[in-house]
Amino acid sequence: MLSRRVLSSAIFSMAVMLGTGFLCAQTKSITIENVSDIKYPTAQQWSPDSKSIAFLWDAAGKQDLFLVRPGGKPVALTSFPLNPAMLQSDIGRFEWASDQQIIFARDRGLWTVSTNGEKPQPLAGFEGVSSFSLSRDKQQIAFVRKGQVWIANLHAHTERLLTHLPVGLNANAPGFSPDARFVAFTASRSEDALLPLPFNGERLKVYQNSAYDTYLGIVSVFGGDPVMLPSSGGGGGLRGMGAHQWATNDALVHQELSADRRTREIRVTQTDGSTRVLWRSFDAKWFTPTDGPATVASPDGKWVAFVDDRSGWPHVYAIPTDAKDQSEAKEISKGDLGAGYAAWSEDSQHLAFAHSTVGNQMERFIDVTDVRTGEVKTVVKSRGVNINPSFSPDGTMLAYSRAAVEHPLEVYSITLNGGTPTRLTDSLPASLNPADLTAPVPVHYASRAADHQQVPATLIVAKDLDKTKKHPAIIWIHGSGADQNYLGWHPGAYRMYYAIHQYLVQQGYVVLTPDYRGSSGYSRAWTQGHYMDLGGTESEDVAGGADYLKTLPYVDPDRIGVWGLSYGGFMTLQAVTTTPQLFRCAIDVAGVGDWATHTPWSIGRMGTSVSNPEGHERSAPVRHLSKLERPLLILQGTNDVNVPFIQTLAVVDQLEKLGKPFELAIYPGEIHFFRRSYVLRDAWKRSVDFFDRYLKEEAPAPSVGEVAVPEKSEATGQ
Repeated sequence: MLSRRVLSSAIFSMAVMLGTGFLCAQTKSITIENVSDIKYPTAQQWSPDSKSIAFLWDAAGKQDLFLVRPGGKPVALTSFPLNPAMLQSDIGRFEWASDQQIIFARDRGLWTVSTNGEKPQPLAGFEGVSSFSLSRDKQQIAFVRKGQVWIANLHAHTERLLTHLPVGLNANAPGFSPDARFVAFTASRSEDALLPLPFNGERLKVYQNSAYDTYLGIVSVFGGDPVMLPSSGGGGGLRGMGAHQWATNDALVHQELSADRRTREIRVTQTDGSTRVLWRSFDAKWFTPTDGPATVASPDGKWVAFVDDRSGWPHVYAIPTDAKDQSEAKEISKGDLGAGYAAWSEDSQHLAFAHSTVGNQMERFIDVTDVRTGEVKTVVKSRGVNINPSFSPDGTMLAYSRAAVEHPLEVYSITLNGGTPTRLTDSLPASLNPADLTAPVPVHYASRAADHQQVPATLIVAKDLDKTKKHPAIIWIHGSGADQNYLGWHPGAYRMYYAIHQYLVQQGYVVLTPDYRGSSGYSRAWTQGHYMDLGGTESEDVAGGADYLKTLPYVDPDRIGVWGLSYGGFMTLQAVTTTPQLFRCAIDVAGVGDWATHTPWSIGRMGTSVSNPEGHERSAPVRHLSKLERPLLILQGTNDVNVPFIQTLAVVDQLEKLGKPFELAIYPGEIHFFRRSYVLRDAWKRSVDFFDRYLKEEAPAPSVGEVAVPEKSEATGQ
């Protein structure tokens, strides 16, 4: 019997042979409903016996733990009901306790599940646990309860309190030393800071939780006071539990970033608190590597792999943990390309990493290098975005994540002896024909900025678009400032937007996705191109994208829209205030209206409103909304911790005071990256309707302050 994928491809091939009319009738399988139901796998982990891979599979808010064996099909280990209030179900961190048992966190408690088909059960005595890890021999567990570090014996069910931290200082991310004699952890204080909202009055307050007073702690399992070292909280891509990883029985590796983000130090710290700098990076602007960085110690503790861009490009390095000088570091990847996602083999002799290639920064491939000899072998050569490699414990295979034109992020495996890749998951709904997906193509165009630099971008045009006619176009501005676009499905948080773009392209839109200055995956100079000028020159990069679209004979120059999420939402607001007549309409999804909230991310790039008041004034679109001339739709969830909801409230308040028309949809309880299926369906329907009204047909602008609230489906109640 033919599989669904083979049958779909066969039908598509027949359609091509039968002619254009039949082709058009068969290539409309992409719908808002099915792109909202795409699943996304994450966090794959090999079993200790190298026979299975466990991973989390998120089905639009319903997240469960799955098991798959190379050559087999995924099997659900859990299937928890949705929370009736939030319509979602989440699983936290999980870890293999044996070849047949996994321990995982859920609803502030620990659970266990067997791979032999038994139902998951809560672990008695571990209620109220917020984070955990197992010892290397899988006999003990370190965990946090009520802000304190505990350890317990998994089999005898005995436990011991290790810390007595002062009230308000809460531990997190405990991790055993290899011999289980010490536990390292982070600790910090937090508070709910009252945010200024003068338009809210005295009865309704808005707070934002913020962490401070951060420490790295080390405590003996036999008792005594912990060693507490002031810490920046790590950052910059340290892989492992929290911001630390044990290298040997007596030393751990951790990473510190200075408050201005200019200095990165990789440190080796002994259990007595003595510490030394293994590697220091300094950049007069800010420390930039963001394209899959990973600072990770080898299992034998003799090496540390990390990413640095001192050559002008982000590359993987390895340095001995006992190095006396930075000159002992080995540069693993080389050339005008980006590399990251470093992972060690269990024998500590091989290092896997993902990388782009010279002239192709929009795809990723995976190499394995022998750290002793420097020999490098390309293991994953498939076109697409291949990232997150991990060695099987026996060293014979790699598991990795792959996104491509024909599918979103999926789990793959490959043998290291020259085998072919094996796809282990299938995340597309059965109703979506992969043959209908449209491949992005790389393009470059001149920025409007004075230097007229060439801006890399992807262009997505339907295969059957009638290019004898003029069509509407949309510019999508990716978020994070330091993210990028790919020649295939986005492998990270913007994957849902790639999905809806496939629908928009099917409906006749042309989509351009620029990698404006600040985007990662390119040279350090390009990534730092918006230093002290957020929303300035990079807005000229976006405007140049509209100029480029106007040169395409099949694009209507008067029907170009723009939208973006997060930093892309900020850039959208910048676009409609700095070039108010360039775009026909715009959608801001959870965009920043004012950088005066001073996050570490913005301080590194912009300084503070005290040190750089002119830059902050220029890059605060909330202060320039009087220039808005075109229709604007705003979307945001109230449970957004990336861009607090106060940002949208301030924008809405100013628009109403100015009498500017706009549309607004608020999603109670939704996070920054829309996730739940009913939210995705509603947001996409509103967005498509908005673009259709203003780019496909004329319609009056909405009245001032028009607010839309999602309606429930009569069929599902969602």
